[in-house]
Amino acid sequence: MGVEQRKEERSSAPELSKGELFHPGSGQYLHVESVRDVSFTGIGLRVCSPLDEGEEIQLGFKYFGRAGFQIYGRVVWCSPVSEEAAGDQSSGAFMMGISM
Repeated sequence: MGVEQRKEERSSAPELSKGELFHPGSGQYLHVESVRDVSFTGIGLRVCSPLDEGEEIQLGFKYFGRAGFQIYGRVVWCSPVSEEAAGDQSSGAFMMGISM
């Protein structure tokens, strides 16, 4: 992660806990395990697989099994979750910052 680069205040978003990230370059779908925070220009996610910085993505969230909304963006950073931070959850997860 390194140096703080946020330009705007971020807020937690527990209601956006489930979603799906689509990577058009590979046709791969990644499960969004959780949303760490969100701002007007970005979103922090916990996902099951990494993507490279600069990759374009489509992020969708559903409400009550129906399509809610989609966000288009680019991966700004992605790093593995440490075992300590993972707690009881399975390791192998990644934190990802998306610029919208």
